[in-house]
Amino acid sequence: MKNYLLRVQYIGRNFYGFQKQKEILTVQGIIEDSLWKVLRRPIVTYGSARTDRGVNALNQYINFYFPDEINTSNIQSKLNSILLKSDIFIKEIREVDLNFHARKSARGKIYAYIFSDNPEYALFLKPNVYFYRVPIEKQLVELALSGLKGRHNFSSFSNRDRSQHDRNDICELFEAGFIEKDFVTILYFYADRFLYHMVRRMVYYVLKAGQGKISRGILEDPFGASEIPYTRQVLPGEPLFLVEVIY
Repeated sequence: MKNYLLRVQYIGRNFYGFQKQKEILTVQGIIEDSLWKVLRRPIVTYGSARTDRGVNALNQYINFYFPDEINTSNIQSKLNSILLKSDIFIKEIREVDLNFHARKSARGKIYAYIFSDNPEYALFLKPNVYFYRVPIEKQLVELALSGLKGRHNFSSFSNRDRSQHDRNDICELFEAGFIEKDFVTILYFYADRFLYHMVRRMVYYVLKAGQGKISRGILEDPFGASEIPYTRQVLPGEPLFLVEVIY
């Protein structure tokens, strides 16, 4: 038995997320169908991240098991001839250890969210850039991002059912920052794990902080507050990118 790892990028706007679902177009479903066409056997894949509807990936990792050795460069070429028309591209295929699992072996993930306050380029950049037409104070953005870092209960930034007492909402946010590039700003987050909608809720919180809508006391210690404001809004998925998975 062999274990093969795909490194994949995709544009998410035409997909209902990564995870395979019946009668719905998903990234995993398209890839498994394409693997069947190329390898002539049903293939079960395991993804590193279950990206939501509309979310893009620069580096998504997917592993699958196969009984025989394959010509990885040949299979990669054949898959891309099928997948490119679906906005999916296989960047690499390689054999990995049998114990490797794309999701369970991951130590962390990096996500980025792109926004801009310059409407001049809105027509050409949508939907992959979120346009926020309110002036942002960068020092407050830095303060908000700094306050989020560390190991905390991030349930306020997730819309999971709070009655589920056995769920784990503890995440460690290793890095959070922003990069200004031309007419866009890129917010990035590196954590050991992310809750459902967590990144998009954090981005909205940070943007509101940049407007001066949140007190400095909360920005410095949001998890010590009785309630964290501006955490219920989920921003669009198209400006969100899975940048990298750390192993």
